[in-house]
Amino acid sequence: MQKIKSNIVVVIGAQWGDEGKGKVTDYFAARADYIVRFQGGNNAGHTIILGDKTVKLHLIPSGVLHNKCKLVIGSGVVVDPRVLIKELAMLKKEGLSTNLLISDRAHLIMPYHVDIDYHLTNFQNELAAGSTRSGIAPVYADKLYRHGLRIADLLNKELFERRLKKSFAFNKLLVENVFNEKFGHTFENILEEFLGYGEMIRPYVSNITEELSTALKNDKRLMFEGAQGACLDVDHGLYPYTTSSNTVAGQVEAGGGIGLNGAKKIVGIAKAYLTYVGRGPFPTEISGELEDKIRDAGQEYGTTTGRARRVGWIDLVQLKYANQLNNFSEIILTKVDVLSGLESIQLCIGYQINNKPFVGVPSDIENFRNIQPVYETLPGWGPLPDVIKSLDQCPKELTHFIKKIEEVTGVKISLVSHGPDRNQTFKI
Repeated sequence: MQKIKSNIVVVIGAQWGDEGKGKVTDYFAARADYIVRFQGGNNAGHTIILGDKTVKLHLIPSGVLHNKCKLVIGSGVVVDPRVLIKELAMLKKEGLSTNLLISDRAHLIMPYHVDIDYHLTNFQNELAAGSTRSGIAPVYADKLYRHGLRIADLLNKELFERRLKKSFAFNKLLVENVFNEKFGHTFENILEEFLGYGEMIRPYVSNITEELSTALKNDKRLMFEGAQGACLDVDHGLYPYTTSSNTVAGQVEAGGGIGLNGAKKIVGIAKAYLTYVGRGPFPTEISGELEDKIRDAGQEYGTTTGRARRVGWIDLVQLKYANQLNNFSEIILTKVDVLSGLESIQLCIGYQINNKPFVGVPSDIENFRNIQPVYETLPGWGPLPDVIKSLDQCPKELTHFIKKIEEVTGVKISLVSHGPDRNQTFKI
């Protein structure tokens, strides 16, 4: 039997929603430091009653009756800022807690998403899922189209304007050419309206992964609050009569932005350097002859396409973030032999943006583009023997490299691969 973490509670509807989760959640909230919503949006509702006070919420997590409890809207939640601002105003009027944190990675419900929800329901007719017509399905669709808009975008005027143009144009074409309906919005009005919302919610926006990882490390009590019910899960429910998100407990880590897999053995695999085949920003990228040398030594070409992979120094900020999301039991380090023979090796141990230290991995793509890696330079090691049975047989430079990775990421390296042969590995 797995050891249960008593400081982590997940409350999930076990049927089709409306199981009285609000009351149960409030019960656990009295004993929690954080209440985290991890999926859905304002298509869910929960009612809390205290004496003669009845509080109805659709977006803000339960726990508003407990002043010391932090209320978290995770990255898996889709946020209609108009609803959020109304709920904040209502809670303030009632004298209740607004100790709210919103993930900068959460996606925004736009006015045209709500319109499309109406059109979609009419279009699907008898196959319609019984939508609340809150814009939930269209915003999750935009998220997967990868032109969705996030809280992080909203806080950067130039970035939001640029990204809104794509989202606006696509959805306008959808409404006019698929549903044959009038598109009743102007770009300028939405831009002005939502930038205003951005300033109103800015004080609540946070890096939730950093926040919850620190809380977990400090043995804080975390409660995760599901919306809808397990039978409405988009993958495991009665599809297509489901909601638009994963409502089961397995979504907690992804939608909350925190790895909670301590009861499992979760093995992370990391190379001694980085490769990337995408077109996005790559902070530790190497160029010139050194890039070619490492690429050829590591045979870093796509298996299917043969395309050359981009090469960079190992990024320990990114690796630490991956651990925060997955809670690795251990890391297996591969291809240390590829770096053999280099005079020196760099490890990215931190980020700066605009010459100021930045904690964690930025969600804002513009900030990500402007990352200035903070490197630590270590001496390289010479060619490695074909057979290594323990760390004691490694050059001291490689040992130092391994220990530095463990120190920055906070994860033990259990196994090291130093060549393509299956026997060219050793345990630590």
